[in-house]
Formats: sequence, C-alpha cells, structure tokens
Amino acid sequence: MEVSQTILMNLSDNTPGRGRWYTEPETFIAVAALIVSISAVVVGLYEASLQRHHDRAEVWPRVEIQTFTGDKGATLSVENTGIGPAVIKSAVITVDGVAQQNMRSVLKSWLGAEPLRFGQRTIVDHGLRPGDKVDLLSLDRSEMPPEFWDHIGRIGVTICYASVFDDFWIVSSEHLGTKNVWREVAHCPAQAKNTDF
Repeated sequence: MEVSQTILMNLSDNTPGRGRWYTEPETFIAVAALIVSISAVVVGLYEASLQRHHDRAEVWPRVEIQTFTGDKGATLSVENTGIGPAVIKSAVITVDGVAQQNMRSVLKSWLGAEPLRFGQRTIVDHGLRPGDKVDLLSLDRSEMPPEFWDHIGRIGVTICYASVFDDFWIVSSEHLGTKNVWREVAHCPAQAKNTDF
C-alpha cells in the first residue's frame, strides 16, 4: 500500500526543479521493494510445493502381488514394500477373465471343485503398514494342481489402494506369475457388491 502511494505521489508531484518521477530515488526504492516482495511470495510458494512433494514421498506405499510355492503348498500374498501405509480400497480377482465373488468361487472356477484344505483372508478396507504381508490365499500342497505354474496364470488380481494423502494407485497382475503393473489413478473404483476380498 505504501509503495503504491509513493508512486502516485511522485506522479502527481509537479514541483518545479524536480526531475521526472521515474528518475527520483524514491521511485527506485519503491520498485525495488515491490520486486523483493513478489520474489518472497514466489519463493514461499515454491518451498510450500517442495514440502508437499516431500511429505508425500515420506509416506509413499507400494503394494505388490506375489505368488509363492513351497513344501507346504502355495500362497497368494499382498505386501506393502513402500515406506508409508497403504489403505486397500478395492480388489478384483478373475479366473479366465471372469470376475469372482470370493476365494471359494475363485478356487472352484480354477480347480473345478472347492478344495478341502485352504486358508483365506480379506484385505479390502484394511490398512497395510510398511513391510506388512497378508496371505490372501494359502493352498495345501495336496490340493495344488499338477503343473501349478502353467495353471496359476488363469487367475488375475487387481488391487486399488491409497496413501494417507489420498493419492491412489492400481496394481495388477493379469496372470499370476507374471510381473506387476502399477498406474496412478484419480480415485479407486468402489468394491463390487456381493464380493468378499
């Protein structure tokens, strides 16, 4: 406010013997103060932007879909290998491209019959801390089909998750046993009704 008043006073000052308003020292001081003020605002905005990016990087989650086999059987796991918590918003599991309702329907479609010995857990609407690993499905070795790795590719898994800052990602493995693919999205789709993952 003082800067603009000084400039206006200089513009309106018609005192004889004075030079033009833009050659007066007060004008240079006022313009310099204006430039410094604008620069301070720009630097402040830039630092705030850097701080926001830093805060998001500090709590970046990375959810991975993993399939393992061992002496006891096979497991389908979800692990947060990032450095921040992940909130699981929705999950879709398919067999031969057809979405399933729960793990029982996944196993029945995949194996042709529901196995007797298996374990399952749900993850939708749950949080995964950094380093947390959840076995969505564990299948006893006696229930595993022959040529397991040839058959496991019939199952696909897609999971949408969020950070504490509501940044959203989708991780998918269209055919288990192949690599995970991530993409950032604006928001997660709602979990399909009558599904239990």
